[in-house]
Amino acid sequence: MRTKTRKPARAAAVVGTAVALAGLSAGLTAAPAQAGTLSLCSGTASGALAKFGPVSKQCSYTSPASGWRGKLRVEWNTQSGTNQAACVEARMGKAVHPDPWQGIGCGKAGVGLVKWPANTLSNLEVRVKGSGTSLIVNVDYYI
Repeated sequence: MRTKTRKPARAAAVVGTAVALAGLSAGLTAAPAQAGTLSLCSGTASGALAKFGPVSKQCSYTSPASGWRGKLRVEWNTQSGTNQAACVEARMGKAVHPDPWQGIGCGKAGVGLVKWPANTLSNLEVRVKGSGTSLIVNVDYYI
């Protein structure tokens, strides 16, 4: 028995992804993942005082071929209700020749722009280290 393909649903998914990536290019992101809000992708990274922890690789996308401004906006914050402070670095990790690490801020929260060339399949890689009196730090990030 043959089943019908769902071409309209597939087309809607492609259009939705294109719109989301266009919003990223413009510097638009959803609010941090709280009750009732949505982010395109989120992840968590951990580190120790003055030592970067393991690299978090939660988000993988292909940037558009044209009309792309070449930067991805990343929001981050330490866990609420703690006195943690962190320094956060991010990059677009490609299979060959990953981009250099870029500092996207230090403190309790921040927003940074990560370079991401057009028409490139990459994972957003994030790493953190504790600063100040934070022996261990956990950071949530959102795109």
